[in-house]
Amino acid sequence: MILHLLSRESWAEAQANRQLVVPSVATEGFAHCSTEHQIVDVANKYFRGVHNMVLLKIDPTKLTSQLKFEPPAHLDGSPTLPHEPLFPHVYGPINLDAVLEVIDFPCDSNGHFSAPPQLNTFNVVNIASAPHHWQRAAELSVSEWKKYFPNDTVQTYFDLYGLTGQYEGHFAETYIAVNPEDELLGMATLVDDDELPESNEPGPWLAAVLTVPSKRQNGVGSTLVQQVVKRAHQHGHRELFLYTADEQEWYAKKGWIPTRETELNGIAHTVMSLPL
Repeated sequence: MILHLLSRESWAEAQANRQLVVPSVATEGFAHCSTEHQIVDVANKYFRGVHNMVLLKIDPTKLTSQLKFEPPAHLDGSPTLPHEPLFPHVYGPINLDAVLEVIDFPCDSNGHFSAPPQLNTFNVVNIASAPHHWQRAAELSVSEWKKYFPNDTVQTYFDLYGLTGQYEGHFAETYIAVNPEDELLGMATLVDDDELPESNEPGPWLAAVLTVPSKRQNGVGSTLVQQVVKRAHQHGHRELFLYTADEQEWYAKKGWIPTRETELNGIAHTVMSLPL
């Protein structure tokens, strides 16, 4: 899901007009939106102390206008920073049948916004610091990737999570998303070698991006990818790679560039790269 923040008056006007035409579409070409993981920071940066606000919870698959994930627009004129998280931008009106829920979003007496209970907020942590999640993460990984790596077992992934960092001349870091109830929502890994046969790419690789099916469309996957990109840059790399069988469009929207076609276990994949 994605979110759009607006005044209650603007929402009433949109209902009367049967569509939401955000003023920024005329001035910037798109409507500013956020993921559930981003919205509180956005509200406190740009709307602190503003009352009578609501959040539109939007199903991106139902939008009739084009949706792109792009760097933030910096409405306050602050400079763009390298490797900032990508934000959802809707290039045109927001059709009301894409709005799943309207959430009251009041600020407190100090003008500060906090996440309402309707949002699926989550944190990203290194799995090495959360061993109680290793078993579940390993089981999900085996189920998701067995058609590509049929010889991997739960123990294969369990061992990987315990070896996060430098080990035997290799490197891996796995990050997981967990909600306030400490429920595992998804994971992604930064590795130096992603076991792609006949690969000439120097690495490192974004690998094993997985979101629990019932938790998708909430920004989990995007946030995990952003964490791996950030870590690759912090380690001094200038390019990051991945390969995917069926998510080329999703990654392309985030700036990844197709570089070649290949096969893994008889299944066609696209290798993609991201300049850092």
